[in-house]
Amino acid sequence: MHFHSLLLLSIAVVVIEAAPFYGTVVSRAEELQSEYDYVIVGGGLSGLVVANRLTEDPKKSVLVIEAGPILNPDPDAVLIPGLAISLGQSYQWLTQTEPIADLKNRTFSISSAKVVGGGSAINGMFLQRGSRGDYNLWEKLGNRGWGWDGLEPYFKKSETFHPPTGHDDLDIAYDLATHGTEGPLQVSYPQFLFPQLKLIMEAFRKFGVTIPKDSANGNGIGALWVPSSVNPADETRSYAKRTYHEISSKRSNYHLLTERQVTKILLKNKKATGVTISAANSTSAINVTAKLEVILAAGALHTPKLMQLSGIGPKALLESYGIPLVQDLPGVGSNLQDHPTMYSALVFNSTIPSGYPDTNQLYTNATYAAEMLAQYHANRTGPYTMGLGNNAAFLPLPLIAPDRYKSLLSIALAANASTSDLAAVQAGYNKQRALLLAAFATNDVAVDEFLVGTSAGAGISLQHPLSRGSVQIRSTSPWDNPMINSRSVSDPLDRAILVESMRYARRFHASPGMAPFSPVEVSPGTDVVSDEALTEVAREALVPTFAHPSCTCPMMPREIGGVVDVKLRVYGISGLRIVDASVFPLIPACHLQATVYAVAEKAADIIKGK
Repeated sequence: MHFHSLLLLSIAVVVIEAAPFYGTVVSRAEELQSEYDYVIVGGGLSGLVVANRLTEDPKKSVLVIEAGPILNPDPDAVLIPGLAISLGQSYQWLTQTEPIADLKNRTFSISSAKVVGGGSAINGMFLQRGSRGDYNLWEKLGNRGWGWDGLEPYFKKSETFHPPTGHDDLDIAYDLATHGTEGPLQVSYPQFLFPQLKLIMEAFRKFGVTIPKDSANGNGIGALWVPSSVNPADETRSYAKRTYHEISSKRSNYHLLTERQVTKILLKNKKATGVTISAANSTSAINVTAKLEVILAAGALHTPKLMQLSGIGPKALLESYGIPLVQDLPGVGSNLQDHPTMYSALVFNSTIPSGYPDTNQLYTNATYAAEMLAQYHANRTGPYTMGLGNNAAFLPLPLIAPDRYKSLLSIALAANASTSDLAAVQAGYNKQRALLLAAFATNDVAVDEFLVGTSAGAGISLQHPLSRGSVQIRSTSPWDNPMINSRSVSDPLDRAILVESMRYARRFHASPGMAPFSPVEVSPGTDVVSDEALTEVAREALVPTFAHPSCTCPMMPREIGGVVDVKLRVYGISGLRIVDASVFPLIPACHLQATVYAVAEKAADIIKGK
């Protein structure tokens, strides 16, 4: 064993893990060493990936600290793909936004995982990469090596891809050259897919939407088939706890402490030296030393909160709470992005085509659902092998609004858009905005995820919002959730893109390819047509999140509001890095799971000096 033989810490015994994991899940706090080479804050997706790669070196010791539980055994709701919708707020922080002015002062819950495995334990298993253009924007913001060419090897490294079988009639193509064959994450298409998906994909094709051979190779624009993070060996969720953690847990240089919260980063002479750990709102706390680095993987909502509580962040904010300033970094907690979504902006009464199954029965017919679940348990077949979907359309602005996109962009370019009174943060936003508006004039990036149901409804999700929010502490207590100011659709172009997306959805449903469904709009109604009326629909129907909060500690040059450099080191503080979705400078037009895996894999190589 390569851990140092040091004095064990004294703290009350609390059982955390009932079943043994080769002695490396810390079942009692006394089992902690007083120091490790690396201390990782957060046992979600990114934290477990980095811990796994760092412990490949038996001479390096790693402690991962997770505020949530470890699922052992995994409940059916987590493992069975078709039950993912039942997870609700299980294993999550209960984090609320402040009232959002442009959404009629409504407040919303923002999903943020609190469980070993993080979002990979509770998401819809949609394993999608963004387009080449998405990541190349990261590089254009000053992040050399973080464009598509720099990330593709790490997408591949994380996965073992299993080509689709049994779906020849659906024409799901793939490009093996862009997929991995030796990664921990198992990637596949479900054993069962509703056959009417072929009608919907064909309707897109007839409507002039490209269907790329494999969107994973950087061509993530058009109507896409997307695999799931599901292990085809038993048709169960493949997630970071069952993959990266299971591998790490066989190593004696890996410790995982669960149901404990890091309340402070220990800093000395602008160097991170360790962390303070406590049980839920407890008065007892312990310090653990990081000999080499503290690595933050607490997510886009809690990483900036912890930094601010520790004295790293905007000077005025920290001074207002009486927190001693260690490093003035205006960008900490800025630049919040997500995918604002209208899950049912337009509702259609549709007819299931003759000979096709009724997809609603799984949720409306208890007898049918029980039969299908029994079928899953018996032979791992049927609709419960599906997660929350395997296809969607990611559409660029010229396709959505061919007659209006130039005038919309012209108006946006002439606008004086302000997002912050902090000069560096505003400078970074100005650069982001200029790059995005230039990209919006092309077909290189998507602005809308368009979801077409197999029975009724059209979901619209804004992929590259220009609006920016923030995450800030609300008190000096580490037990208080952060204050989230979403500011969703505060930018007029965001609202205009939503309006044009609704019009596109109407045209698509009226197209010949959708005729087999005989769709009839029932909400908001075909008489709602003006910009003003459709904007009101958006303000009423929109939620500010697709459970994709990100970008709050952006990787950009420090002078334009960046928090970390291209090696993910926090500016001005040695021994401190961030490896989670908070380092994204711009949110990509995709579901974030695959991107977080790739960023964490690349981060591990950077830390190891590769």
